[in-house]
Amino acid sequence: MLLFYSYYKQATVGPCNIPRPNGFWDTRGKAKWDSWSSLGNMTKEKAMKNYVEDIQLVSPFMEN
Repeated sequence: MLLFYSYYKQATVGPCNIPRPNGFWDTRGKAKWDSWSSLGNMTKEKAMKNYVEDIQLVSPFMEN
């Protein structure tokens, strides 16, 4: 799920442009930030393409 979140953020916002959450208890925020940040400067178009391709791999209901 984090992978799809990161593709979504990359496609809608672009490269991660916010500081990493630093609260000790914010493990969800840190994981989401790490996932999005790991995409680096991937283009919005590439993120959209990867999202669609990867969702097709995990969803038996989507057809090509």
